[in-house]
Amino acid sequence: MIIRWLLILGCGLSSSLSAANYWQCEDAEAISRGPEALAEQLGADADFCRRTNVRGVDSLNCELPRSRSAFGLGVVEVSASIQQGGTRRLSLVFKAGQERVQRAVESRLGVRFEDGLRGLVATPANDFQRRYRLAERDDGATQLSCEISGAPDLSLQAVVEGQLTYPGAGSTETRVCAIPVGTALPIRCVELPPRLRRFRIDGLAGADYYLAAYPMADNPDGIVAAYGRPLRDCSDAPPGCVATLLVPLRVKAGETQGNIVIEQRFAGVPERVGLVREPH
Repeated sequence: MIIRWLLILGCGLSSSLSAANYWQCEDAEAISRGPEALAEQLGADADFCRRTNVRGVDSLNCELPRSRSAFGLGVVEVSASIQQGGTRRLSLVFKAGQERVQRAVESRLGVRFEDGLRGLVATPANDFQRRYRLAERDDGATQLSCEISGAPDLSLQAVVEGQLTYPGAGSTETRVCAIPVGTALPIRCVELPPRLRRFRIDGLAGADYYLAAYPMADNPDGIVAAYGRPLRDCSDAPPGCVATLLVPLRVKAGETQGNIVIEQRFAGVPERVGLVREPH
């Protein structure tokens, strides 16, 4: 009888520890299973969740009827998703302020957050497949996203092909990048040798991308060329005429987008597009 009760107690403690590890972003195996693992953790509370699959992103989004504990703080919303690019994400929303959540997460996980493009980002020193993002929402709540990169579904990978036609294209080594509008997906680039103007970027997830080219030599002003939508003919117009509007290209999962032309140079581009100047 004593042994039986010890076994029951041991199983209960194991289950409790497993749940705690999940809610504190430490159970990589469970997080990698995406929505299914979250549904198991929630049990009956999963009835308050909504399952969606939009553009290949499988998500389970939940407003909790009662808060759950994570990092010693109360979680009021939670979601788990599997992205097209293979990334698994567990997102926790706290009513606590960002500074308080940051201190709790850094203390528990032994990481340090740094400024990123959209909020704070931390990457463990010994595990580059994991990433933690922290941001304050418009309603004052704090969202922590725990991400684990994984192998993408090859059948969903997309390709972009095209050529550089702006004045001086191909005169020097050029970096061409597909830069996702959102920060969850990686930036993918190719580097073209001099005189080569055709490019191909593969391994893309379905998403919206800025396509930008950066001449890597003889470019003291950091001029960037980018894909855009034609506005008007500026051949006979005075200086200052804008011929092309810089816009992202929508790339569909599993498809090849061909005949893309990068023909317009820009003296100034948004910060996100300017990342083409950096090696990736």
